Amino acid sequence: MEIWSRFAKKEVSHSMAHYLQAVAALKLEKGFVRVGDIAEKLGVSKSGVTSMLRTLHGRGYVDHERYACVELTPAGQQLAARTETNRRVLTMFLCETLGVPESVAAEDACMIEHLVSPQVMVELLRLTAFVRSDHPDAVRFRAAFRASPACGEGGDGACGVCESDCLHEALGAESGPAARRTSGS
Repeated sequence: MEIWSRFAKKEVSHSMAHYLQAVAALKLEKGFVRVGDIAEKLGVSKSGVTSMLRTLHGRGYVDHERYACVELTPAGQQLAARTETNRRVLTMFLCETLGVPESVAAEDACMIEHLVSPQVMVELLRLTAFVRSDHPDAVRFRAAFRASPACGEGGDGACGVCESDCLHEALGAESGPAARRTSGS
């Protein structure tokens, strides 16, 4: 239960992270950010944006006064940048290392980006950089991984990966050998 209580106390929710990223992106794009800009970018109502800005202001991530532009505080800028970096690293890992289709990787990275600790992200980036490198061990790893059995393969009801109940069967046909082969790996 301790992990779940820590999960519930994360700095920001998924929605908050998207608002911070939207403000950061709009600031880069336009030089200023208004409530209507955020609403348009995220496809939400202006009143919803105003409500979220109150929450983010209360947590020290944005500065915003009624009818004025929205600004990220240094803490908001740092959190938006970290979340965006996490998304890029996760997408790269899922696509290039695991061979997950880009559309799936982008969606999953979006769901995970604000939950992963900085320590895990640094190590995931290190692993991804190594696996992408021309180091002889990385080249061998990539070849061995591509040749390894996928979940659901094995014939006669056996799975080449799972030790007991096959995860591929439990999840349905969206994963496993067919999905892996169509992902370009």
